[in-house]
Amino acid sequence: MRSGADVVVVGGGIIGCSVAAELAAQGADVLLLERAEIAHGASGRNHGLLFYPQMHQTEPLYRASFETYRQLRDESALDISFDEKARGFIILVASDQEWDAAEREARVCAEGGVKITRLEREELLKVEPNVADHHIGGWFIEDGYRLDPAALTLSMALRARRVGAEVVTHTDVKQIIVEKSRVVGVATDEGVIEARVVVDAAGPWAPKLARSAGVDLPIIGARGWLLLTKAIPPVGNHLLESSGWHLTAGDSGPPHVTVAEYADGEHRGSQQIGLLIQQNKTGHVLLGGSRLSSMQEEPEGHEVTLEIAKRAVHAMPLLADVPIATVWSGVRPMSKDALPLIGWLSPIDGLFVAGGHGGQGIMLGAGSGKLAAQMIAAGGTGKLEGAVEFLAEPGLFDPLREAL
Repeated sequence: MRSGADVVVVGGGIIGCSVAAELAAQGADVLLLERAEIAHGASGRNHGLLFYPQMHQTEPLYRASFETYRQLRDESALDISFDEKARGFIILVASDQEWDAAEREARVCAEGGVKITRLEREELLKVEPNVADHHIGGWFIEDGYRLDPAALTLSMALRARRVGAEVVTHTDVKQIIVEKSRVVGVATDEGVIEARVVVDAAGPWAPKLARSAGVDLPIIGARGWLLLTKAIPPVGNHLLESSGWHLTAGDSGPPHVTVAEYADGEHRGSQQIGLLIQQNKTGHVLLGGSRLSSMQEEPEGHEVTLEIAKRAVHAMPLLADVPIATVWSGVRPMSKDALPLIGWLSPIDGLFVAGGHGGQGIMLGAGSGKLAAQMIAAGGTGKLEGAVEFLAEPGLFDPLREAL
């Protein structure tokens, strides 16, 4: 293990790998440390979808990420399975009460230039004959690109290595070392590594790392469960989801759980369950999704998978007899307003955070890396074309909330 670097990036998810790649490409001496394997957490445990974000502030981050992933697809030795053209989303509507929520999501996409079409019952069943006939319609959104999130993240780590970053796995950062309110390095099982800048991109474990430097990060873990079936012949022509699932502007992520709520088991009442049916190119069907406050690293909330399976069969009955190949979960790092946190952490000089992306880590990952690298290189704020600045809690970040 080396004894020092200009920048130590903590976290081998899509955010950390993107930051490392961008900084190294600018000539910085970068060391990325991951406690397990690359993409071990939520970056390798998600649907792997790109679609227009429901929060307009993050659109430039999304655009930059999309273009970077296209480049990765062409340069990487790995198959990241990036769709050449949009697969198409359909937000299913099963009752009159669901129309408003479905339209709300669709209209956000339309405002971003994505074509949308309202489907009445007959039109829905014509384009998706295998959905249950109790649906009364839906919204078709000409968007949605599938990719392999684990392969994508690993490709980004390999890019970081190609441009000069050192990427080290199975190395847990126990503490950020601070002297006179300034970062001087990190402590690992292998020893102390000196650094002028530490980037906390540790996902849901980012708050734990920040606390070692005396800073509280407003990020909580939100576990999501997924079920994967055996490969079967095509059952649908598009990505299918329930209405009201995506967080839009003004929505909040899972709340912090109090001691009393946890003691009474009331935190389970805050879990959010939706439905997304996605058949990948291999024929496997991926079923999700959910958000529930995560209190521990060990998998919790297994009962959520039962509800996801129930909803999938209710929406598409022919899935009932399809064998399940595997079930897994990932913990997403979420801010209280579901917007990412990218910026310097005061009052500690040299401490930077890139996290809180929730379920949009893959969607916004490469763009977040570009923005973070620019801010770090400049020693202050950074704005690429179309950047929007927004502030977090007063006095906590200085400044924070940059969206590319």
